[in-house]
Amino acid sequence: MSRWNERANRNTLWSSVFVEELRRGGVECVCISPGSRSTPLTMAFAMNAGIEAFTIIDERSAAFFALGLAKASGRPVALVCTSGTAAVNFHPAVVEAHQSEVPLIVLTADRPPLLRDVGAAQTIDQLKLYGGAVRWFHEVGEPVMREVDLRHLRGLAARAIFTSCRAPAGAVHLNFPFRKPLEAQVVADDIPADLVERYPLAVRGRESAPFSQATAAAPAAAPGVLQRLAERIRATPRGLILCGPMTFPPTVDGNGRRAEEEWPEALAGLARRTGYPVLAEPPAGVVCGSHDTSHIVAHGEAILRTRAFREKLSPQLVLRFGAMPTNKHAEVLLDEHVACPLVLVNDGGAWLEPTHHPTELICAEPARFCSDLAEMLKAHRPAGAWLAAFQQAERIAAGTLEELYGQPAPRGLAGEWFEGRVFSELAHLLPDGAVQFTASSMPVRDLAAFTPVTARRVRHLVNRGANGIDGTLSTALGAAAAAARAAAQSARVAPAVLVTGDLAFYHDAGGLLAARQYALPLTIVLINNDGGGIFEMLPIAEYGEAYETHFATPHGIDFAALCAAYGVPHVRPGDWGEFRAAVRDGLAAQGPRVIEVRTERRLNRDQHRRVWDAVAARLEAAFPGGGGIAIEG
Repeated sequence: MSRWNERANRNTLWSSVFVEELRRGGVECVCISPGSRSTPLTMAFAMNAGIEAFTIIDERSAAFFALGLAKASGRPVALVCTSGTAAVNFHPAVVEAHQSEVPLIVLTADRPPLLRDVGAAQTIDQLKLYGGAVRWFHEVGEPVMREVDLRHLRGLAARAIFTSCRAPAGAVHLNFPFRKPLEAQVVADDIPADLVERYPLAVRGRESAPFSQATAAAPAAAPGVLQRLAERIRATPRGLILCGPMTFPPTVDGNGRRAEEEWPEALAGLARRTGYPVLAEPPAGVVCGSHDTSHIVAHGEAILRTRAFREKLSPQLVLRFGAMPTNKHAEVLLDEHVACPLVLVNDGGAWLEPTHHPTELICAEPARFCSDLAEMLKAHRPAGAWLAAFQQAERIAAGTLEELYGQPAPRGLAGEWFEGRVFSELAHLLPDGAVQFTASSMPVRDLAAFTPVTARRVRHLVNRGANGIDGTLSTALGAAAAAARAAAQSARVAPAVLVTGDLAFYHDAGGLLAARQYALPLTIVLINNDGGGIFEMLPIAEYGEAYETHFATPHGIDFAALCAAYGVPHVRPGDWGEFRAAVRDGLAAQGPRVIEVRTERRLNRDQHRRVWDAVAARLEAAFPGGGGIAIEG
């Protein structure tokens, strides 16, 4: 029998009022790390049936788990910890939320002011702890049982939700100081006996409705801006659309279609009207799906690496959505044409333009912008040769890869564990509605380079805000939890997959505890090359023993034993046929499992070179001679 009583003392009532207001405002999930000072908040969440609570011991894992939940669900997620360095361990995930525009509501418990800066245990300066990495910080203050203070508290909940979700979304931080008692011990005269009767609105709120709420309208480009841009496109046949990892406005009500669902068709419509090729990677949300993908160039990295093809290009205009593409050769192309103007579109007005080209920033919701601009261009008939050249290059690159997978070494890759092939294989294995999370460093680059266009709607998620490898497993587990919740509500299957390198996996191995604890359906493809494989692609790889010790960092970890320690199934396939079977088994499983693909760092470097050289040879044969690509015809 629970001893919880939300009106036992001012701490319990204060926390219960705030948590219930979060629920009424649309918060559905919270991640809690255990601790004493946060007891009032933890118990208020635990006893609120409308909010699902995930308890994760390690604060860093908990914060990234919340990040994954929010990223995949499109809804703000609350995060709770005790005072002191517990709150510091949230910081990496808060930074990623800031950089990748993910809504988090960070609630840190704290000592009251009289215990600060006097040597009290587990007490640090938590005021504005996360600096500029949060959208808003507020010191809530100690609980005060007055009507205006309780109404203010309810308003804080509404403001926290709104501020975390308003574009650009991100984390907000509320600091809650509590005096003892922290449990539901009745404290005489702590709460006025007639408080509820005198101030029912302040104590009970507005029944099921939020006390306060705010709505942010999706921004649209002004008609004059669209008209001017449409005229420029009509006079500019050699244009490109670049799509990096996309973020979309969060939601708290679940009504109607999200912008994320409108985006693929809207972009496809704009591409048809402009006649521009779309250089995109999977986290852009347009490479996979049943929409029109005829303008998508998924193998842009392989194509643009070929200097002979790239030198034929002279882009006159670039339309850019999302973050900069992951792989570098789109940026190389831009660097070679520094006068090419760039139009950057995002709904938060963030100046995400590291190439420093002549730029026009348009603050508009991308899907709506594409639809509105396409309507302006409905009478435009673009020339076809520019687009046709990219489409031909895309077919050549995709076809060359398939041939390489079927040919033996030394020319082909058949029978070899090639890291890039993992992504080609998954593209053909994952069903409609699946979620794939990919780790930073080498995996995310291979994701962008080797994932083909498919008709199945697979959602690709990455942590490309700060581009770190920390928290990878926990973020993917949060995404898997969100997928499982959505599947339960809609009676559909939504399997989740993580592709990660060995160092990222090891860095967050503690996340396996939550994977087992909540039996999360996540298939983990672990690419183990015994160290930092990405450094093999850099000049530092030629520095001998110093390179091997300080950059490659071979570790020799037995991942089968590590998984066994957490009770998570592990398998190491012997060939690609066994890999496919293991993935299918994983997708059908009820809980987590790890599929370890063992590769060699130096061989992986050579395999990549074989791929680039083969694609280049085919492109040079298809596009011989000098000069640029004709735009007529």
